[in-house]
Amino acid sequence: MRVCDIVLYLQQTYKCKVSNRCIKRILRDNNYKYRKPSKSITIGKSPNRNQQFEIIFVIVALFTNMGHNPMISIDTKKKEVLGQLTRNQTVLCKDNKAPSVYDHDFSYLATGKAIPHGIFDVKLNKGYISIGNSHETAHFIIDNLDWWWQNYGQVLYPNASTILILCDSGGANGHRHHLFKKCLQDWAKKIDKRLVIVHYPPYCSKYNPIERKLFAHVHRTIQHTILTNSQQVKQLILKTSTKQGLTVEVRINEEFYPLKCLSRIEDIDEKRILRHPELPKLSYTILP
Repeated sequence: MRVCDIVLYLQQTYKCKVSNRCIKRILRDNNYKYRKPSKSITIGKSPNRNQQFEIIFVIVALFTNMGHNPMISIDTKKKEVLGQLTRNQTVLCKDNKAPSVYDHDFSYLATGKAIPHGIFDVKLNKGYISIGNSHETAHFIIDNLDWWWQNYGQVLYPNASTILILCDSGGANGHRHHLFKKCLQDWAKKIDKRLVIVHYPPYCSKYNPIERKLFAHVHRTIQHTILTNSQQVKQLILKTSTKQGLTVEVRINEEFYPLKCLSRIEDIDEKRILRHPELPKLSYTILP
């Protein structure tokens, strides 16, 4: 309830005049404070939640001791609209002069969109972000993984034989998408590496390392700014860093990725997939 609602209630009920300042003082004396609501109520439950987390713990511990094999976490950050729009955020200004923007954030006023797909190297604490401008698809994700491997991964891990990929259960990299598995098989064959894919249980994406170790810092870097073009977003994200040594590499991916690509289960070569005996849909290995 707002302070003005309390004032109105007292005036109508008790026929007395009370100022906003008086109500605020009473609330403060009784330890009432404004707090941001905690997003702790999940919208659904996964029946195999604890079991999958136990599997993740074992696999991550195994790869932690295998220094020659990379362990990466992938996800797509919230899409950002570009243009003279507020994005419902305050803007850091100089000399108290607010910039001019449109009076409404209608979608047709946007000049484009930025789709930041992130790859976080858990072992080296390094981030790699590709900024797309079309759609988040399985091909978009695989192209970004290939960019990371060709330019950074194979240099940092020259003796790697296996790549561990931690990802969510939804979006273009969801565990139900046949196209994502088909694209992973094509990529594994191209780079001749074994891929261990581990999906976090549904409704548990916040536990994905990239969320708190990369995206949280990227969000802090680009907030309070009017984003007008992809090049500006790139320059801002490049400035992301932490005291723990986080650095971020960024590129702009201008390829167009169409939606509704044909996806058939027959296209997946099951002979090249080794599935976990307990939860085969959430944890599996793709052979090259």
